[in-house]
Amino acid sequence: MKPTQPVVEDVLPLSPLQEGILFHSRMEREAHRLYVAQLTVDLHGPLDRELLKTSADALLRRNANLRTVLTHRRSGEPIQVVRRDMPLAWEHIDLRALGPQAEERAAQLTDEDWARGVDVQRPPLLRFTLITLGTNRHRLLVTAHHLLLDGWSFALLLRELFTLYEHRGAPSALPPARPYRDYLAWLGKQDRAAAERGWRTALDGIHEPTYLAPAGGTPAHPLPDDVAVRLTEEATSALMDQARRSGLLLTSMLQGAWAVLLGAATGQDDVVFGSTVSGRSAELPGADAMIGMLINTVPVRVRLDPAAPLHEVCARIRDQRAGLLVHDHLGLTEMQRLTGSPVALFDTNVVFDNFPMSDNVLDLPDAGLEADIAFRDTTHFPLTLVVEPGERLGLRLNHRSELLDRTRVKALGARLVWLLGQWIAAPHTLVGELDTLTARERERILVKWNGTDRLVPRATLPELFRAQAERTPRAPAVVFEGQRLTYRDLDIRSDLLARRLTAHGVGPESVVAVAVPRSAELVVALYAVVKAGAAYLPIDPGQPAARTETFLADGRPALALTTREAASCLPAGQLPVLLLDAPDADAARPPGGVTGSLPALAPDHPAYVLFTSGSTGRPKGVMVSHAGIVNRLAWMQEQYGLTADDRVLQKTPAGFDVSVWEFFWPLLHGATLVVAAPDGHRDPGYLASLIRRESITTVHFVPSMLRMFLQEPAAARADSLRRVVCSGEELSPEIQNLFFDTNYGVALHNLYGPTETAVDITSWDCLPDAGTTVPIGRPAANTRVYVLDGRLRPVAPGTAGELYVSGVQLARGYIGRPGLTAERFVACPFAAGERMYRTGDLVRWTAEGVLEFLARSDDQVKLRGFRIEPGEVQAALARCAGVAQAATVIREDRPGDPRLVGYAVPAPDAAVVPAAVRAELAARLPEYMVPVAVVVLDALPVTANGKLDRAALPAPTYRAAGGGRALRTADEDILCGLFAAVLGVPRVGVDDDFFDLGGNSLLAMRLVARIRTALGTEPGIRDVFTSRTVAALAARLADTGPARPRLNR
Repeated sequence: MKPTQPVVEDVLPLSPLQEGILFHSRMEREAHRLYVAQLTVDLHGPLDRELLKTSADALLRRNANLRTVLTHRRSGEPIQVVRRDMPLAWEHIDLRALGPQAEERAAQLTDEDWARGVDVQRPPLLRFTLITLGTNRHRLLVTAHHLLLDGWSFALLLRELFTLYEHRGAPSALPPARPYRDYLAWLGKQDRAAAERGWRTALDGIHEPTYLAPAGGTPAHPLPDDVAVRLTEEATSALMDQARRSGLLLTSMLQGAWAVLLGAATGQDDVVFGSTVSGRSAELPGADAMIGMLINTVPVRVRLDPAAPLHEVCARIRDQRAGLLVHDHLGLTEMQRLTGSPVALFDTNVVFDNFPMSDNVLDLPDAGLEADIAFRDTTHFPLTLVVEPGERLGLRLNHRSELLDRTRVKALGARLVWLLGQWIAAPHTLVGELDTLTARERERILVKWNGTDRLVPRATLPELFRAQAERTPRAPAVVFEGQRLTYRDLDIRSDLLARRLTAHGVGPESVVAVAVPRSAELVVALYAVVKAGAAYLPIDPGQPAARTETFLADGRPALALTTREAASCLPAGQLPVLLLDAPDADAARPPGGVTGSLPALAPDHPAYVLFTSGSTGRPKGVMVSHAGIVNRLAWMQEQYGLTADDRVLQKTPAGFDVSVWEFFWPLLHGATLVVAAPDGHRDPGYLASLIRRESITTVHFVPSMLRMFLQEPAAARADSLRRVVCSGEELSPEIQNLFFDTNYGVALHNLYGPTETAVDITSWDCLPDAGTTVPIGRPAANTRVYVLDGRLRPVAPGTAGELYVSGVQLARGYIGRPGLTAERFVACPFAAGERMYRTGDLVRWTAEGVLEFLARSDDQVKLRGFRIEPGEVQAALARCAGVAQAATVIREDRPGDPRLVGYAVPAPDAAVVPAAVRAELAARLPEYMVPVAVVVLDALPVTANGKLDRAALPAPTYRAAGGGRALRTADEDILCGLFAAVLGVPRVGVDDDFFDLGGNSLLAMRLVARIRTALGTEPGIRDVFTSRTVAALAARLADTGPARPRLNR
């Protein structure tokens, strides 16, 4: 090269896909592993190594775009600069001395080269490695960043390389290269406005992205993994024949099957995924022979109509793609902008491997060589389906294993093959009738994981208690403050009261209201009611009168048991009242006395009625049979095994279902029931003292109360505990770990169940430091659980669905509400003649058959067109630094302006800064799931039952945009100007959020470039996402090193 010849040969803009690749390459922490491709060529025969190197250098000189450096203009616009002096990156490694071990070492070197990746900030972006294994055995590695080459171009590059080799490196052996600049020029002439109109129409109405991988988290970026499946020759032939008969191409058919699979995996009926298109338009002469990055990724949107056959869905995809083909040049970021989406529309991509090489073999007869070829590459997508045509159709699922584990991806591959098999066998099957689970998966989910059959006696609560009272008549049964009742005492007193009730006409199918404060008398009353054959209906004397009136109106009790003090809570004159503490109880007896026998009672008769909140605001009364609660208690005894040495604390208000097992479980097995004082359940100090004083071994807490109890200093002295049961709320890993840190050797059990079942229907034995979520476990005895989609079809492990429950523990229904009962208790499609209850809870199976709770389905909201589960945001908020408790709600403090708001309670000695919490959440969650405000509270408000009182959460205070503190440094002043210039707004305040003002990924790249020029320092792209304000970014820049040197011509 002459000294006077300029270093820079050309300056080129980036194509839309190159801009996207560059963004992701700079955004990710392990960027050198993203968008890297490696071609492995095993050469057999005599090889002139120096000639091959010369040919590679000639190839580099021939194709200018292989010599590019990525940089930017002063405006921040990214560009690629072609350098004349770019050296050939060539390395030769001779392994001949290793003999038989050469093959193993070559494989290691290949993987090391792959793991090394390519750093876009450290050119060259293309390198060659020649490994000599023997005299006539060599391996050539060609590794490049996809900014330079697409897959098609790799094949062309290889052909050009060996054509040059066959002609001694003479450039004249090849026709003049069609420069990459011609493609960029053609791209610039396309009708952008028409393309925007076309894509805006195609993507109109998309309300949410289609994601397979979980949202949030910081990718660790290990090397990608592959799961490969291959159809048989017979299946491939049948599939192609079916496609031809339906007038379809293989591409449309595979895309249709993938859409159905995505719909089943996400629960969406309007799905989007990516499709890689060649970009080699027939309008561009010589495009097929051009080396460079010409491909583009475009969205494929599929509306899944359950009433349409799959071939119709595929035909619509074919027609959609045909209509958009002329617009495929538009960048994916621009397409996303047209939808108004602040996040990517999809996280899976479909690629059809149609490189101009057949069977991965390169024909080199003139060179005297045989060549076997292997190709692999990476992208930022969590999952890419690569379709490999051939006599046996190949389906390769390339995935990022830190986001989607291999087990799940293998299952997806098996389901895809299963779907294609159904289409071959019955092409007119409706989408809604296609089974997306394999037969083996269906058997495992519906049968194996629900294998809960147990032999439980057909008995009632009174029968079981009487039997225990006969076995241990003198044993302590009930302890309340200074009062003690033996089993005989309780049996006699409850018998006497039961006969008084039957004398008043109470019997099976009757309901008796019980308005008695927590006490030994309350225990006697409950046992008396069930002995009389009736179902007890607890009334909290302290609840609002209107709520009590609703309970009585729907429950229609025959009479009420109460005390003189509590009687005032009952509406006067509405029903007969029996006072437990009347001065002369005998005077209240009816003329016939109370000596008659108690009525016969069947397991199907109701045992209790509990009211629970309704979505309409009206409580609903749940009626549960003896069979249901007896099964529940028998299963609990089988699991946890109470003995006569156990002492169980009764502290849950009687109106809540946990109290049912507290009242009855210990007294069916010879243990002692210790009753807490009224309102004692609210006081952690009192509970700790009572547990220690009474040697309590078994206690229940809702998780929020468990946290408070563990933070009570006296709790450390409650060393008699053997087991703690949690239910009623989601148990967080943080509380679980706090428990084990505080209570070494004590078992913690996480139980789950709606009031519409006999208390709990799943259980999980907790373990210390056991992951990021605490499962709700596996189903109880004689209980079956189903995770179903909107069409009542089972969903795959890892897929969210609504939880349905069937089995003996189901409630009889809602008392006095037949319509609501029919709506929530539906026919079970998996067991003839059985019902199942729709819980409204979203859960998922793990691969091991364990249930994980996700959120309430009716908490689901949409903001800015995106579906949000507040429970997921709450879990992320609870994991933020310094946060002890968290809650999230959707607030609409101004009509028409709903907002996601987070609430955080700091851990002891921790300071929670809302801006820092939002920044931490932004690193874990999609932008649209980050609360607009985080309110710091001393404590979360709770209801009488210890659950979160959402209505009492305060409204956040918002600061006006553009306000905030004054500038403090010159850097902040410069950054405010750069923010405004890049965003195209008149001014930006020091605390204004870059993304709230319209920033996006591409503008973030330009901002980084402008900062580099103006301040001589260069933050990472991720820094703009995590430090979103001028103030935060200025602070971040203090820790950022100097910028890379600018490229000089």
